[in-house]
Amino acid sequence: MGPRHAVSTSETYELLVSLLIKCPQTIEILPGDGSTWTHTQNPDDIASEPSFSPFLFVEGNLGIPQKILYKVFLHAVDVFKSARSRVPTRPTIMVQQNLDASLVRILIASSSILLLANPSNQTALNTRKHLVRMHQIDPHAELRFLASLLSSQHCKHAELWYHRRWLLSAAYDPRFSDAASVDSYCRLQFVSQESLQRELELVSRACELYPRNYFAWTHRLICIRSLLSDYLAGMDAVGFVPIFRNEIAGIKGWIDRHVSDYSAIHTILALSQAVVQSGDLSLMEIIIEEDIPGHAISLVQEYPAHEALWMYIRTALSIPDSQQIPQIQQFVDHFVQPLVHSQHPKTDAKEDLVKAPQYARQFMDRCPDYKFFCGHHT
Repeated sequence: MGPRHAVSTSETYELLVSLLIKCPQTIEILPGDGSTWTHTQNPDDIASEPSFSPFLFVEGNLGIPQKILYKVFLHAVDVFKSARSRVPTRPTIMVQQNLDASLVRILIASSSILLLANPSNQTALNTRKHLVRMHQIDPHAELRFLASLLSSQHCKHAELWYHRRWLLSAAYDPRFSDAASVDSYCRLQFVSQESLQRELELVSRACELYPRNYFAWTHRLICIRSLLSDYLAGMDAVGFVPIFRNEIAGIKGWIDRHVSDYSAIHTILALSQAVVQSGDLSLMEIIIEEDIPGHAISLVQEYPAHEALWMYIRTALSIPDSQQIPQIQQFVDHFVQPLVHSQHPKTDAKEDLVKAPQYARQFMDRCPDYKFFCGHHT
């Protein structure tokens, strides 16, 4: 084989843009410049499969060498700046003006690279918003692009989740208009269970990639709260009651496996409190059947050194259910009070011996009413 010609940065840029257009299932930024797998690639594979060097693109999963991304990013910055200089600076004028098709393609391509390298780039995000409003970017296609970015290490960036909620409004909300402010949407609408399921699966992947992902859980909470609002208003398009039942059960299972996840705990408690405030009997029945206070009690008893679980139980016990009083009384009498007085349960971890009594005392201090369940005064 003869020597391969050197690939220019511009060619590498175009190749990466073409791969991003495919909306990969996952994206991973890899250390180095890609030389490791380029030099060890099987010649038979080179002959039988298209070459995406210096990138890896296997079964819809994209690997990008960090050093290559940095070079392409610098090139994209120049391309984007040049293209931006040819469009109006005021968004309202930009929306009203018909842009040249080639200029639109350049803005879309260069901004996709900018966001891949820096998801917090507000100029790139706002440019894409305005292109959506101009009907130059299909919001459904943009949702697929965002799903690719959020299936990477970028899933912890609040700006991408906000942009996604804006896009969901553009794609599904009939009240959305070309003149709408880019800052005005937080209540979401879903036209089918499939569209909702795609959203929840995206959040689940993001939470697996980045533990205790506050922004992903916030997005999930907004999705379910939006459905709750529609349900209470008599506009239930997706069958909310079984969805809510599965959601509460699913979050409980997640907390069982991730006992330090404050964000998941906050989500289940916020949903429970919203249902209590709504007074809806069907949803209240689910909350009672799922026994959230009992779930919190069992986890605290098993993992008393995790502060997140004590927060869980403090709020869970405020969910009204008179049948829980004996269970709460037993928990305070036989578990919390012995911890308060340093008569801790036997544990293997030394950390438990230090933290568990401290959290138990905080529990009694912050929730003084629980002292009267057992007749003790500390």
